[in-house]
Amino acid sequence: MPKFTKNDVTISYEIYGSGKPIVLLHGGAVDFKYNYQQTGWIETLTDNGFQVIGINFRGYGESDKSNDPDFYGTKNFSNDVVNLIKHLKFSKVYLIGYSMGTLIAFDLLYRYPEYFSKAILMATGNGLIGIPPYILENLLPGFAKIFSYESYPSHLPKHLSAYWNFINEVGLDKDSMIALSLGKYPTLTLENASKIESPILIISGELDLVLGKGEKVAKTLPNGEYLEIQGANHFELATEKKVHQATIEFLIKD
Repeated sequence: MPKFTKNDVTISYEIYGSGKPIVLLHGGAVDFKYNYQQTGWIETLTDNGFQVIGINFRGYGESDKSNDPDFYGTKNFSNDVVNLIKHLKFSKVYLIGYSMGTLIAFDLLYRYPEYFSKAILMATGNGLIGIPPYILENLLPGFAKIFSYESYPSHLPKHLSAYWNFINEVGLDKDSMIALSLGKYPTLTLENASKIESPILIISGELDLVLGKGEKVAKTLPNGEYLEIQGANHFELATEKKVHQATIEFLIKD
C-alpha cells in the first residue's frame, strides 16, 4: 500500500485503474476497503473511466494514529486530502464522500474549490449546514462513549451499536477512534455553504437515523442536486445499485 509523509504525518492510500481521478473519502469507524472496496465502488468507477484514489484517514489503515484528539478533526483530515492530491500531482479531481467523509468533503469544497470539479456526498444530511438534530459536530462525542464499551452495547439502538461492531470487524484501534471522535469538527455555516459553486449530488437514505436527510443542503448549494433512496438506511447506501448508477450518471453528464 503506497504512503506519503507530510508535516511528520504518514498517510496511506490506494489507487485503482486509469482515467479521470476521483478521490474517495470514507466514513467513520470504517476504512477505505470496508466502505468502498467491499461494496463494489472500485469496479463501478474504474469500469466507467475513472481512476480511484482511496485515502485512509489518520487513525485508519496504515495511516498514522494518535490518542490525542487534536491530531484529528476536519482541518487536519482536509489538509491530508489536499496534500495527497499534490503528492500525486493532480490539478483537479472528482470527489466522493460517505457519512463522516461528507463533512470533510464539504470543508474541502469550501476551502479548496480549485482542486475539485464535481462531488457526490452520500449518507449525509442537513446537519452539514447546522440544521438539527443530526449535526455531526454534536454527535461525534457520543461515539467516543460507544467505542469505550468493553463488550457489544446491546442496550443501544442498532444504528448506534453497529459502530462498536464496525471498529472490531475492520480492526481499528479503539483508543484512536475514541480520540478521533473527540476532535474538532465545526459545522460549515449556511452562508459559506451557499458559496460552494461545484456541482454536488447529495444522496440520502429515506430511513437514515444516523445523519438524516440532506434535501435542504442541496437547495442551499448553487449547483446542488438531491436524490433520496426509498427504504434505505445509513449503511445500505454503499451497496445500493441506484446509488452507483446515479453517481456515474452525475459524473459523466455535461
